[in-house]
Amino acid sequence: MARLSWVQRLYWRYLSKPVSERALFLHVIDNPFASILEIGIGSGERIKQVLPLCTLPDGCTQIRYVGVDAFESAGPNVPHMNLKAAHRMLAEFGVKAHLIPGDPTNALARVAHTVLPSDLIIIDGTWGADTPQGRAVADWLPRLCHSNSTIFASSVQGGTLQKVALPAAVTEQATANRAA
Repeated sequence: MARLSWVQRLYWRYLSKPVSERALFLHVIDNPFASILEIGIGSGERIKQVLPLCTLPDGCTQIRYVGVDAFESAGPNVPHMNLKAAHRMLAEFGVKAHLIPGDPTNALARVAHTVLPSDLIIIDGTWGADTPQGRAVADWLPRLCHSNSTIFASSVQGGTLQKVALPAAVTEQATANRAA
């Protein structure tokens, strides 16, 4: 993942599409990430744009990526890539990928104890406490992030991604660790 020239930075700041994900792109350009968790991969276009923008922190040789999505079971009217295509695409970027098929409610419950906390968390379409999926994601989120994590979320699939505050349990734990 290379450093961007000023022309490339100008493009990503003012001309990148989709506009609904521009805040995410700018944050990725300005901050190094060693791990990414994406809940709701969809067609895979977002991660194809994000991965080339990523810079690695010192001492890290490879990005760890965890993707949770319905994949083949998403249905015919929803634009999703299949599991095999997702593995192939992420391998082309040289990313260590852990793809978890299934509904986010069940998939996160299955793997929340085995997936390490991530630096960048992208939640597409399951954010908000008004749905069972949204409540499940909110319940497991403290195990999936750490005090330096950044969360971008959208309550509607394909909607505008906005930066979200860390869960209170994570910030309280970070404060307690610093005091000790």
